[in-house]
Amino acid sequence: MILVTGASGHIGNVLAALLYQNGYKDLRLMVRGSCTAHIEPYAKEIVRADICDEDAVMKAVEGCSDVFHLAASIQLTGARKQRLHDVNVGGTRNVVKACLAHGVKRLVHVSSIHALEQGIGCAVDEAVDVADCRPSDEYGRTKVLGTQAVLEACEKGLDAVVVYPTGVIGPFDYRESFSGTMFRKYMKSRSPVHFYFDGGYDFVDVRDVADGIYRAWKYGEKGQGYIISGSVSSLEDIIRAVEQAAGHEIPRRKVPRALVKAVALLAPAYYAIARKKPVLSKYSVDVLMSNSCISCGKAQEKLGYRPRPLIKTIRDIVRWQRALKAVQKV
Repeated sequence: MILVTGASGHIGNVLAALLYQNGYKDLRLMVRGSCTAHIEPYAKEIVRADICDEDAVMKAVEGCSDVFHLAASIQLTGARKQRLHDVNVGGTRNVVKACLAHGVKRLVHVSSIHALEQGIGCAVDEAVDVADCRPSDEYGRTKVLGTQAVLEACEKGLDAVVVYPTGVIGPFDYRESFSGTMFRKYMKSRSPVHFYFDGGYDFVDVRDVADGIYRAWKYGEKGQGYIISGSVSSLEDIIRAVEQAAGHEIPRRKVPRALVKAVALLAPAYYAIARKKPVLSKYSVDVLMSNSCISCGKAQEKLGYRPRPLIKTIRDIVRWQRALKAVQKV
């Protein structure tokens, strides 16, 4: 039996499909919520439990030969910091403890590139010591602590590898992540003008992330980490690619970075009052203005990892979003 935590999420459901398609059909998929229709075809067993529940995690890991730990919390607005810590740090420690207790053969921990955060002008690669990283945001700090828990367990005998994805985008985003919301808004293009700024990041296709996780499981070295990245793209690059894939113009206007930073500070209050999913926040703006000099050279050399071009990803996002919308109308 193979356990996948966070299986209903963007990466989780794509990884579950990949494992199933590769012949691994004894899958125990762990989720917190009730939205499981999109993963049920791949599951031998679905476990509904909170990753913060130590006893539930211990029970979920029991009888499993391998564990993929993807369950995580991302807070764009900086709210609910305690939950962020409980899930990303406490939840990971629960998984590590259960893996050691049940003699799991291999744990694959999905961390984040933000756990390896470096200043502008410094290339980000796996040579960075996670213990020395001091991310400026709470999410990054929790991913550092969770990753440290996994690496420390390797010294106690646990066979574990870590992957560090960059900005994940792609189809099969059933729970609509931040990037999914952004693409949907661009595709609808109902606004008279879309505002954007001079920012960008390293974006990677969710299917390439799943492939990188799978390869790390198969070929990764115990105690090692592998960056799973794509290519650096500006917001302007993304808008142009959506225009090309969707077949319509997206009216837009570039605004100064200083203005975006100021508006981002007020955004959480607006989204709370309007009861809308956050698209703009201080965290998202900081990411899009942060260091994008990231290398996946180690994963390419050691795992045979090869990311696809951004334009192919965005074409598939547009096709998938349209197909999903058509199904929902039926």
